[in-house]
Formats: sequence, structure tokens, C-alpha cells
Amino acid sequence: MATPPTPNSYTPPALSERDDMKDIQLLLQLEATRRFQEDRRNVRRQVEEQVRQWQDVKFKYRQAYQRLARLLKCAALQTAVDAKRAADVDQIAQAAKDIDGLRSTLSRNLRPASLDTTKLDQCLEQLSTAHKPRSNLSRQHRESAHNQETLKDLRIAVDCAEYDLELGITKAMNRIVDDLLPPRSS
Repeated sequence: MATPPTPNSYTPPALSERDDMKDIQLLLQLEATRRFQEDRRNVRRQVEEQVRQWQDVKFKYRQAYQRLARLLKCAALQTAVDAKRAADVDQIAQAAKDIDGLRSTLSRNLRPASLDTTKLDQCLEQLSTAHKPRSNLSRQHRESAHNQETLKDLRIAVDCAEYDLELGITKAMNRIVDDLLPPRSS
């Protein structure tokens, strides 16, 4: 037999169906907001990755284009220089003699390399006995990954510097070619 609640005991307030529906709608709205933010972060990450890939391809294309332009300018400069001067046979013969002289000097100064077999054996013995496995391989792996990333950044910086240098050389060559070519008749 159930006893009726006493006035001293706490009875929870009766929740209406309307309050339950509000709570469910709030939870659904929170879930939808979370999904939306997650989708937005995912799309942003994908867009950033595509932009980075596009910039890499664009950089490589510009680099290849500048090299082609430099090659064309060099060809134009060579054509202009060849048109201005005749081939000097004596100068070509002197250059061939200089090259032969350098070749003979270099061949006389080269000595064959010789290895001391006892030192080689000692080195191999030390490698086999004194070499111990590294205990902190994970740290070295992280350092190696960091070094790889630094090397990649350095290569990009060198490529940018090379690009700027090629651009400057191309501009200078344009001026030289324009100065050497005869004026165009209209």
C-alpha cells in the first residue's frame, strides 16, 4: 500500500510535454550547429589545401616559364651578337690550345687514390663492435622530420631567390638585345 506524499518530502515539479519538446528542439539545434561548424572547418581545411597546391603548381609554372624566357633571350642575344661580329678564327684556335693546356695540366696533377687496408679493417671493426643501437630514436626521428621541413622551406626560398635573379638577368638581357638589334623600320 502506497502512502501519500507528506508535506515535508520533496516532489519534483511535473514537466509538461511542451518543456520536453523545447529541450529536444534545443538539443537538435545544438547538434545541427555543431555539425555545421564541423563541416565549415572541414571545407575551410580542404580549400586551404587546394590553394596551397595551386600556389605550388603556379610557382613551378612561373619558374619553368621564366627559364624558357631566359633561354629565348639568350638565343636572341646570341643572334644579335653573331650579326654584329664575324667569327674570329684565331681566337677559336687560341681557346682550343688553352683548353688542351688545362687538360694536360689537370691530368698531370691527378694521383690515384689509395686506401690503407689496415685502417679500413680497423674502421670496420669499430663499426661492428662500438656501434650501439640508439635509445632515443623517436627524438631523432622528430629532429629529422623537422630538418626535412626546414630543408623544404630553404629550397623554396632558394627557388624564389633564383626566380628573382633570373627576372633581373632577363631584364638586363632585354636591354642588351634592344641595344644590339638594328632599329625596326616602320
